[in-house]
Amino acid sequence: MIYTLLIECVWGAYLQDPFERIVEASDNMTLGELHETIQDLTDFDNDHLFTFFIGRGPRGKRTEFVETDEWEERHDRLYAIPLNRVFPLPPNMKLFYWFDFGDDWIFRISKRAKPKMEEDHIQYPRVTKEFCLKPVQYPRSG
Repeated sequence: MIYTLLIECVWGAYLQDPFERIVEASDNMTLGELHETIQDLTDFDNDHLFTFFIGRGPRGKRTEFVETDEWEERHDRLYAIPLNRVFPLPPNMKLFYWFDFGDDWIFRISKRAKPKMEEDHIQYPRVTKEFCLKPVQYPRSG
């Protein structure tokens, strides 16, 4: 099955303008693959740690998918969790992707519409709509 995901940047140290992408992805895409997709969507350098969590908002109480302090083990486990084990989320909860724990790039990932059948001639994931420019990970100073 194919999920339609709205990926929005909701916070970042250098976030200037809204950033939204609508992406169709296989329900067996892993969180690790979603991380790589978001990195591709933003053109970030993929040079920092990341995690996924669920919560009512980007701040406050949250539930992480992997309960371990060992970052290497955490990332190995995150890379293996498919979206069909994440969705559906509990009521009023949202999925968040947090990249770079210093600059705090936080993206909200929402599943839109009902899952649909995969089409043979389409390569997933694919971007179906783009809103606004990509955020700048490291703006030039001066």
